[in-house]
This record gives sequence, C-alpha cells and structure tokens, in this order.
Amino acid sequence: MTTMKEVAAAAGVSLGTVSNVLNHHPSVTEENRRKVQEAVQRLKYRPNVAARTLKTKTSKSLGLIIPDITNPFYPELARGAEDAAKQFGYSLFLCNNDRSAEKEREYINILVEKKVDGIILVKPGIGAEEILDIRGQCAAVLVDVHGAELPECDIINVDDRGGALKAMELLYGLGHRRIALISGELEAMSSRTRQQAYLEFLGSHGIPVDDRLVKRGSYDWHSGYKCAVELLRNPDPPTAIFAANDLMALGAMKAVRERQLSVPGDFSLVGFDDVDMASLCAPPLTTVRQPKYEIGVLGVETLIRQIAAAEKKEAHQPGTVVLDTELILRESTGYARQSSG
Repeated sequence: MTTMKEVAAAAGVSLGTVSNVLNHHPSVTEENRRKVQEAVQRLKYRPNVAARTLKTKTSKSLGLIIPDITNPFYPELARGAEDAAKQFGYSLFLCNNDRSAEKEREYINILVEKKVDGIILVKPGIGAEEILDIRGQCAAVLVDVHGAELPECDIINVDDRGGALKAMELLYGLGHRRIALISGELEAMSSRTRQQAYLEFLGSHGIPVDDRLVKRGSYDWHSGYKCAVELLRNPDPPTAIFAANDLMALGAMKAVRERQLSVPGDFSLVGFDDVDMASLCAPPLTTVRQPKYEIGVLGVETLIRQIAAAEKKEAHQPGTVVLDTELILRESTGYARQSSG
C-alpha cells in the first residue's frame, strides 16, 4: 500500500504539503497541489481513513438520511449536499430510510459507528430525545422540523405556509371555489403546515370546509391518483386540486384524464416542489417551487460551521432558517368552469 511519504517523494514536496493538499488546505500553492494530485493518481494512493480518524478525531465524512430516494425531490437535495461536501473536502454517505423510523435509527447507528463528523436528517421520524442524543455524538442538522420543538438544533425549513397560500390564491383568483386538497403524510411538519394553510385560506375567504374535498396521500403518484378518483366520484366534485407535492398532482392528472376531462379546460391542478417532470408532463404542471438543491448545500454548510466550532472549542449558536418558495405558472391551471373570465 502506498504511503503519504512515498507520495511526497514522488511529488518532490514535504510530507506536510501532501497532508495539506489531501485536507484541502488553502495555503498550498497551485503548483504543489498539482504535483501532489498527479503523484496520488500515478501511485494510486488511498488515504487510511481509520488512521486519520484516530489522529485528527475527524473522518472528513458526513451522512445524509432521506425519506424516499424514488421521490425526485430528494436526489436534487442530495446532489446539493454532495457538491457542497466535496467542496469542503468531505465525502457523503447517502441513506434512504423509506419513511421508517426503525430504519432511520439503524442508519444513524451505522453512521455514528463510522464516526461521521455530521448528519443531516430530512423529515426525521425519531423523537426529540433521540435527536438530541445524536447531537451529543456528532454535528447534526434537521430539515423539515418545527423549530420551537428543538431549539437546541440547527433546522432548515421552507416557507410551506406561504407556498400553499400562493397556490390557493392562484386558484381562487381563477374563479375556483370547490378546491380540493391532497395532503401528504401528516407526520411531517411541511404536510401539516400546507394543510393548515389550505384550511386557513378557505376560512379567510368565507368558503366552508368540505371534509369530502380533503384527502390524505403518501407523496407518490399512486396515492395522488387514488385520492383524485375518490374526489371525482363526489356528487359535487371539485374544479381544482392543490396537491402537497408534484408526484401526487401528476397522479391526479392521470385520474382526471381517465374521466375524459381536460386540464385546464375542465379541471385545474397545482403541485408543490417543482421536480423536473413537472415541466415535462402535458400539460406542464403549475407548482410551488422550493429550493431543493440549496437545502442540501445549506445543510452541509451548517454542519461545517458546527464542526469548525467544535474543533476550536467555541460555542455554536443553533438557529432555524426558512427558505422562500416561488409559484411557477404553467399550463395546468385555468379559469373555473363557472367563470366567464
């Protein structure tokens, strides 16, 4: 196995320079960086992670635990985290928990055993006590969590309420009054917030809540399709659906078309997320965009700040960041049937 000493000899630099290059230290000149990288590639050098961890107390690795890798929202978030981790000289372990708290615990244990320097938990299913236990073992950032419940933690949220209200204001402005909601799993704060915003909007505009127009999905297109089928069987069906994510909105679009209804001529649809396929379907889906890639980047940057503070034995002040959403107008929304506009 090639050693750092052999890399230094091959590059014609000191052992300290090799170490600085491998740890992405900014003080290294571009010429020395190039020499070391060429020697590393030529000699096929691989760092001894276990030895480095024992020596520096850091593994230069991070963990990201997401709920569902098949949902196109999460790969873009993961890409942001991976790109940011690489920029800081870290590797990233990606774990998919299938929305299972038990599987989430297993991955947390594995990551802690591997001595990762930090973990990003997206929509955590475990309780506050378990989360705080992680925080005592490594840096941690939470995504989609109620900040008031965990003031000791760094949290990244999206303005779900504002995004949902934008969707409802659009549909209302187009003359829709029978607006249905397909929510996500209500264990997640974002889903609860979007549903609360829907109900709040109806109340503030004097529209009675019809429980038959509120369905609970599970974020995949199958559940969106099933919920929409049930909504369309209603004797007084809705003229529009606001779905809590794009996949459910696309499933609803399939159900609407099977009833020989046109979108948006007979029916309007709005999603949430703005995944790639939202702009590729026919008609393209009006949706609320949230900054998926940026969430991943910010998650890693926050972990790095925690890690740096711990290394310097400085206090780190946790906080909650709320990122903005944007309404993306496409062709799946139009005037309600009863509207002359």
